[in-house]
Amino acid sequence: MPFVGELNTARAARSAAVAGHAQPIPFPRDLNPVPSVPVLSKSLPPAVSLELDEIKRLQFYPSRSVLFHQGARPQGVFIVKGGTVKLSMASGKGRVVILRLAGVGEILALSSVLSGEPCIATAEALEDTEIAYVDRDQFIQVLLHNPEAALSVALHLCANYKTACRQIGLLALCRSAGERLAQFLLNWTSPKPYRDTPPVWLGLTHEEISQVAGTTRETVTRTLMDFRKKGWASLASSNLVIQDREAMEKLVA
Repeated sequence: MPFVGELNTARAARSAAVAGHAQPIPFPRDLNPVPSVPVLSKSLPPAVSLELDEIKRLQFYPSRSVLFHQGARPQGVFIVKGGTVKLSMASGKGRVVILRLAGVGEILALSSVLSGEPCIATAEALEDTEIAYVDRDQFIQVLLHNPEAALSVALHLCANYKTACRQIGLLALCRSAGERLAQFLLNWTSPKPYRDTPPVWLGLTHEEISQVAGTTRETVTRTLMDFRKKGWASLASSNLVIQDREAMEKLVA
């Protein structure tokens, strides 16, 4: 069995069913295409991949179940084999911000496992998710004996850092909640040179979207209605369609 597989069959079928074109898009994205987060097994020599295959433990997490909590000290890394995981941070007063959504091939709890520090985020399965779990001591031994594996992990941490910077930019640089929501929707979809792009799956509630955009659920609902009336974008049954990308890009310019 390969160490990192494809998206589970149910998710692929659901995505393809929406207008025959909808495809899940990793979050967050820039307006211009950027390299995806390195997939560990695809960047390692075959011998190392086989070694990880021998020590991994497959785990299944139903939708909305928690892999680990903010402040916990995981005893191993969680590598996403299928599904999507939401990473969020909460304040002592209960305010929540979603840092990113992790997809297939991403390594969760990596910085905590390497540093020994508590996790800064809670990881929750956004849908039925399959995880390859690797014990901390075994994982570190693989890195110590395989420089190429260590380099791959370093690149993964760099990609996570870049993602965090983009999220900070979303929250800090956009002047209004409407701009932040527009930027979030643009980031979620691939740039297209035409209007009425095919729908993409956006499996977040209005409350969760507000936690990404740093605003309230009521503001998200009101702004989405405004975008729909203007013919800019629509979100229905978790299917997002950008109808006038040019207008939304002018809003956030």
